[in-house]
Amino acid sequence: MLQESESSVAAQVLSRKAQKLCDLLGLQTSVAIKGQINLGTGTPDFPTPAHIIEAGKGALDEGYTSYTPWIGIPQLREAIAAKLQTDNGLRVDPESEVLVTTGTQEALMVTMLSLVDPAEEVLIPSPYYGQYEQDLILAGGRLVPVPTFEQDDFEVDPREIEKRITSKTKAILLVSPSNPTANVLYRETLDGVAEIAEKYNLIVISDELYEKYVYEDYKHYSIGSFPGMWERTITINGFSKCYSMTGWRVGYIAAPARFISGMLPIKHAMTICAPAMSQWAALAALTGPQDWWREVMTEYGKRRRFWMESLDEMGLTYGVPRGAYYIFVSITSTGLSSEQFVAALREEARVVVGSGAHYGEEGEGYVRVSLAVPFSLLEEGLDRMKKVVRVFQARRK
Repeated sequence: MLQESESSVAAQVLSRKAQKLCDLLGLQTSVAIKGQINLGTGTPDFPTPAHIIEAGKGALDEGYTSYTPWIGIPQLREAIAAKLQTDNGLRVDPESEVLVTTGTQEALMVTMLSLVDPAEEVLIPSPYYGQYEQDLILAGGRLVPVPTFEQDDFEVDPREIEKRITSKTKAILLVSPSNPTANVLYRETLDGVAEIAEKYNLIVISDELYEKYVYEDYKHYSIGSFPGMWERTITINGFSKCYSMTGWRVGYIAAPARFISGMLPIKHAMTICAPAMSQWAALAALTGPQDWWREVMTEYGKRRRFWMESLDEMGLTYGVPRGAYYIFVSITSTGLSSEQFVAALREEARVVVGSGAHYGEEGEGYVRVSLAVPFSLLEEGLDRMKKVVRVFQARRK
């Protein structure tokens, strides 16, 4: 058994690990300081639309409480296929080319376990969400970062991808719109990636979870719709972010049948099927009214502008946020590392942001902040943040 001193050390280690994970995910811990404001959250702050909730309740009332087919209920797969054709230009067979998952986290894990053999490599633009690397490690593979930079608004250069291809390279993983950088890849960039994928016979994994969050005149493209790309693309999406259904746990994979058939046993081993009532709620999300989304984007657009104006006032630089609901902010002018800045902000101003150090080597010197914060909290949180930033900037002069 652990001695008292050893137990205390172990508890401290676990506490630090828990805080690190919460910083990465933009979560507040159970020991959050009273009056703390989370400016780094990854959870949408608008409620699940009422018609979706009613569909979930209705499914329970109608007795949909048992297992569904592993691959998902037919009605939802058909609706996903229709959505992909209308919104993304993808022609998908709902019978064999759509797999409903228990959230997109599971979709990513199922993809890595079914696709990647030990020692194989997957390339990804960096900074990147840490879960991709964790999933790949569990699959026995290796994540290869492709650096992107603030001055380019974190747009990846296809030539940099090509430089890192080896005999072990299996796939290229794209996230657009991006968590954490808020980049939305240009069509020309995706054309370059598609050309490389075909040249080297690589698979492209395209995570499009934030697709509805695109600002100004930027546009989201699904690389699987490009000529010659469907047969080598795995498209991942879901309902958590765009329908505020984080707790409902529904995502999906769209890919050629040979991929889906290989994924099914792994999906079954993990969760058997996505929650039955949640699948019916997701069906309502796709087939029900969509006009409510305009109000969400109008509000997030206002917050985006307010964030950018506030950061400019603080003298902090960032990549222009084209999509998603984050901004990746450089804090190098404070003279602090990412971890030091996050700790100082939390301890001195009771404000939480995400440490860029958790998003790959290129994330050091940055923090991830969020638009998913009501204005009443956003104004107060930014006012606190400004005071801390100015103190550390003044010390460097």
